[in-house]
Amino acid sequence: MLPEDKMPEAEVTLRLAISLIENEHVIDDIKVAIDGAQVKTKNTIHFPIIEFLNTQGWVTADNKERWQGKYSNKKYPISIIVHSSSGEGDLVAALKSGRKLRVESKKGTLKRSKASQEYPLIREAIGQLMTVEYAEESDILAVAVPKSEKFDALAEQWRIRPLIKRTGLYIITVGRDNSINGLSEIGI
Repeated sequence: MLPEDKMPEAEVTLRLAISLIENEHVIDDIKVAIDGAQVKTKNTIHFPIIEFLNTQGWVTADNKERWQGKYSNKKYPISIIVHSSSGEGDLVAALKSGRKLRVESKKGTLKRSKASQEYPLIREAIGQLMTVEYAEESDILAVAVPKSEKFDALAEQWRIRPLIKRTGLYIITVGRDNSINGLSEIGI
């Protein structure tokens, strides 16, 4: 079902949403924006979003053929709302702290390769995050990438860079086990 050597962008975003809910960091439904081309183009399915969420315990009462909609899990009072509108970020979540987490996610490899795509992927996500159409002064801005040896090392280095610290930007790594690293300063 999922590629062993890479994590698609939709998977990164959805695993982050699931982790935030499972660990009770949010107070309201999480909004997840996924570009339709990440899911399917013509007859090619790139990421089986409905099946993925179902295997994680998340189901929709909406039309089973349509991947956009509200996904619920009987274990949690909070849902994941999947839509395809742009301009707000890939994930928007109201945190228990009263602040809003706004995230841009990127895909990536899970194993080291000679071609280092991690640098341009994180830089692209930072650029996208800085140009979202909607953001509030109090929003917590973050980039989310797959947890891998290279992404972890790069995230650790970049988290302490002066301009990253000054802007308050967070770099999150997301594991296939729904673990997240990079938000400990805000209690996550």
